[in-house]
Amino acid sequence: MQRNVPEGVIICCDFCGTDWDQVSPMIEGHHGSVICLTCLQQALTQAGGSTVGRACTMCLQDRPMGSVGYGLTPPPSHANPQAWICRDCIHQAAGTFSKDPDVNWTWDRKLLPADPTS
Repeated sequence: MQRNVPEGVIICCDFCGTDWDQVSPMIEGHHGSVICLTCLQQALTQAGGSTVGRACTMCLQDRPMGSVGYGLTPPPSHANPQAWICRDCIHQAAGTFSKDPDVNWTWDRKLLPADPTS
């Protein structure tokens, strides 16, 4: 997500609204969507089945009702109110963060549940 301010554009996490300070790790999806490592860690432990069909903020794919994913409910007022990340994107982002030598974090693959709609 990005916000326009008089000084320019601020990139921030779609899920929590935290500004990217170029130190905190973040991953960008399609069309400028962004998730920070903190929100990804929450997604790994709190992902669950969606009660409605949703479009993933990161990959933009429509996912059917029951798809495993994560979104803050209610979202912070300064975040994207539609932010929701699908299981596949959680998996991909976790793998990417885990491989980055500049990020001191390792993914425990047991944290993410299987997707019952797959």
